[in-house]
Amino acid sequence: EDGIRDSVASRGLGDVYKRQTAISSSVQYLDRIESKPIDLEVEVFKMSRGSSSGIVKLIQNERVCTTFTGTCSDFQFMKGYDGIKTPLPKIFHNKAIDDYEELNFDKISPGFTPSFIKQLECRIHPDHAWWNRDSNDKNNEARCSAFLEMQGGIPDQFCLSFYSDILPPVVSNKYGPLGWIPTITLTTHIRQLPSTSELYADFKATDINKGYFEQDCNIWDLNGNLVASSRQLTRILKSEEKLS
Repeated sequence: EDGIRDSVASRGLGDVYKRQTAISSSVQYLDRIESKPIDLEVEVFKMSRGSSSGIVKLIQNERVCTTFTGTCSDFQFMKGYDGIKTPLPKIFHNKAIDDYEELNFDKISPGFTPSFIKQLECRIHPDHAWWNRDSNDKNNEARCSAFLEMQGGIPDQFCLSFYSDILPPVVSNKYGPLGWIPTITLTTHIRQLPSTSELYADFKATDINKGYFEQDCNIWDLNGNLVASSRQLTRILKSEEKLS
């Protein structure tokens, strides 16, 4: 759901500025939203030849549910030096794609798989498919890696925003199902547009403090180009009760 909000707000900001891509965004999730209409309120901070910035507020039931602060630019006009590449992770090479497993929470509880997951083909690295095995294992990584693909061809910037928070919280791979784990903030950088319709995403976390943890994500196309990255602050509700 959070990636969907990010994508909607990104579309609203881009429409105002007439620029194609929100290359950097920071989102604050203030309240839940329901499956009914929302209003977008856009405030312009800056407009220039190189980039434009502003804030989008997602409003529902007369309350601000999400704020999206973003900087927009046009990839087709951007020039500069390329270097210090971020290669696909080693884990990409250690299993064949046929060994990856479909993301399907219905094995835990029928109907539990979110509808937005069913909109894409999502195959998870077998070491991270916690719903199929004993996930309460201290040796498991807080990590989730996957191949992602939607119908329609090469993903655009809105699809990349959607993917930036598409996978289950990575702590579930280490501790098992922990219930709802809300995202507090999400920062996304779109680095370039993909050259393949299928992408590879790698989400991981390394530290839990007072029940909060940071989850980092990198997304590549299958030609090895880093296309997007994100970092989110996330909270495990009642963490002491669930994990102590």
